[in-house]
Amino acid sequence: MTANYKLDAGFEIRKFLWDQLTEYEIFNADHYYSENLGEVIIPIIPVQQSAEMNQFMSGKKHIVYDKVGTSLEDNWMITCDQMLYTIYATNISDLTEIRNMMTDLFRRMDESARDINGFQSLSDKFKFHSVYISDISPVSPSEELQGLLSGDITLEVKYSRILDGNGRFL
Repeated sequence: MTANYKLDAGFEIRKFLWDQLTEYEIFNADHYYSENLGEVIIPIIPVQQSAEMNQFMSGKKHIVYDKVGTSLEDNWMITCDQMLYTIYATNISDLTEIRNMMTDLFRRMDESARDINGFQSLSDKFKFHSVYISDISPVSPSEELQGLLSGDITLEVKYSRILDGNGRFL
């Protein structure tokens, strides 16, 4: 069997987070529709793509994320990632709303993981064990993007990839 090495736990959390942000109407997908691409651009973008997105996201609230670190538990089947989410918004109210929603969503450790595992669009190649907030930075003017405020949230994410009989990724 061939493993899909393009799969990533961060991508799965991104899908879940976008679903929740739109379900609670914190983001409106219509505001992120690109005429050039003919589709909605999800405003939760990997850090390496943020430069290309700056013009499209100009003046719009959005989130940039990166995997900060990866380690293995004593049980080598469980991976622990740190995910850093930087929230950008033009006003403190929008930024606070996003931060409070993410806090509510991800503060519950095992229950947060259970919610992600129950998400219908989740890849069947992952099982999340625990998700919790390890750090929240204060809001400040963005150093990267003029005119926007920013604030960071760091998640600790423990998960497993589904394995074959030899302990390799499926």
